[in-house]
Amino acid sequence: MAGIDEFAQRIGERLALTEERRQLRQTHMEQQMGDFERLHRQFTAAADRLMQQVICPRMRKLAEHFDNARFPEGDPSGSHHCLCGLERTDRFPATARLEMAVSHDGNFATVQVHYHLEILPVFFSFKSNDQLAFPLDAVNEEQVVAWVDDRLVEFLDTYLQVEVMDQYQSENTVIDPVCGMHVNKAVAPARMEYLNRTYYFCLDECRQKFAADPGRYLTQGILPA
Repeated sequence: MAGIDEFAQRIGERLALTEERRQLRQTHMEQQMGDFERLHRQFTAAADRLMQQVICPRMRKLAEHFDNARFPEGDPSGSHHCLCGLERTDRFPATARLEMAVSHDGNFATVQVHYHLEILPVFFSFKSNDQLAFPLDAVNEEQVVAWVDDRLVEFLDTYLQVEVMDQYQSENTVIDPVCGMHVNKAVAPARMEYLNRTYYFCLDECRQKFAADPGRYLTQGILPA
């Protein structure tokens, strides 16, 4: 019959093996944490550089051309995110939300640059989402610059359609009382107040003719009642 010492030895061996496994797990976890922190620092440095030197300056440079562009105070999504909202105006009767961001996959294998655009209401099709990805160790900043530039110019071409599409501009379309042409009052070259009403003209020459004899043109029946 086995003695108590042999039994104690077996217990000790089991406990020692368990401790060894615990130590191995701890070492593995520490290594994983070290790898995670290293990759996180590497990603953060790359993302900071892309946001601060490429994406944000370009978005702000584009926004300078629009009085209705707004950048929100603070950033609930983090520092690797740039959002520009464009408010509805007479010239651009739609709201737009332009967003670019830098993220990573679950294990930091890739750096991803995202583009997202919303325009409301929607009366035409456009590219609303796009993405560019690189391995974390091989981010090509020249390609990022070219891609970001292309996306922002593409946004500009898309947004400018709001200014000319009939679906958006129906409320802005009026008739020049002199020549009968349809004029977008938001960008009309000339306008004039007469009897508490604003009239819009395709050219200043039409405004001058109207100013010389408003009654003549208001009795021609060009304008809607």
